[in-house]
Amino acid sequence: MLSSVSLRHLRGFIAVAEQGSFTQAANVLGITPPTLTATIRQFEDIIGMSLFDRTTRQVALSTGGGRFLPVARRLMADFEMALDDLDAQSKGLGGKVVVAAAPSVLTRILPQIIVEFHAAHPDASLRLDEMNAGEVHDAVAKGEVDFGIAGDWKPLPDIQFEPLFSDQLGVVCRHDHPFAGRTQVLWHELVDYPFVGLGPESGTGAILARHSGFNAPPASIVTDALDGGHQDRSHLEFEPDGGHPDKADIRRSHALRPVVETSNTVTLCAMVAAGIGITILPELAARVEASRDLVFVPLGAPVRERQIGVIRRKSRSLSPIARIFLDIVLDRAPTMPLAARLRWHLPF
Repeated sequence: MLSSVSLRHLRGFIAVAEQGSFTQAANVLGITPPTLTATIRQFEDIIGMSLFDRTTRQVALSTGGGRFLPVARRLMADFEMALDDLDAQSKGLGGKVVVAAAPSVLTRILPQIIVEFHAAHPDASLRLDEMNAGEVHDAVAKGEVDFGIAGDWKPLPDIQFEPLFSDQLGVVCRHDHPFAGRTQVLWHELVDYPFVGLGPESGTGAILARHSGFNAPPASIVTDALDGGHQDRSHLEFEPDGGHPDKADIRRSHALRPVVETSNTVTLCAMVAAGIGITILPELAARVEASRDLVFVPLGAPVRERQIGVIRRKSRSLSPIARIFLDIVLDRAPTMPLAARLRWHLPF
């Protein structure tokens, strides 16, 4: 049965393949040649095929053995890394940290954190996965990452969202667009221009107006833009401050529909730079694409914010090294000189 294949079989197979000799491979493994020969024969019996073509002078990989060798190496490397990680975690000295985060967090906040983290913990390894809010929450829920940093999302069992910072939503347009010289744009003004937006897989959220009986616009009007996040709907109101447009203008803005929809911020801003339309992004995400000669103008009446937070499983504690990395994020991120105006929600 294939379930009988063990690490002993994989180690023996890789050694013979790399040494080209049972005798030399046995010396590398610290066992006798007859023992290694018996191990390989048992492996071949289990899988029902020959892994090596043997002659009196040499041992060469068979066609099947040649195809399996890179897989076997990867399996062994993953296993050894996992063991090293467990050993490092038990000592609190190293290990691997896996983090999923929104694009703007990865590019604007984490690089400086990683410099400090790596200097203090050179034996630790780090993996960063760029995802939208829904993907981050799913990855945390499935245990694929240690924790995530992204926007809020629909409730999931065992998932805890702790707000980290908020940034304002605004219009992103070209320098030659009529909005470019403004200090603020109102939501109802968006309908006068072609609009490009994000698809629901990016964590699109609707801006709802629940005050004064206004109806909520379709989800495609305004995206919680990128990076992901479904917003805290307690903010989704038009404040009665006298500065918002009238009901007719609000309802007219509901007709806004994207001429192009995408799931990627880079693609989205490329569409804006090409003059296809304007879009809506949180300020930090917009600043990431500032090199495209684009302008960010805050949206008002009402002011809306995207909230980014730390996403963790309630029932699972962080490894010592993951906890150290998160602590550095929480300690250093609020002091960073960022182009965007962020409102921090610390401490947890």
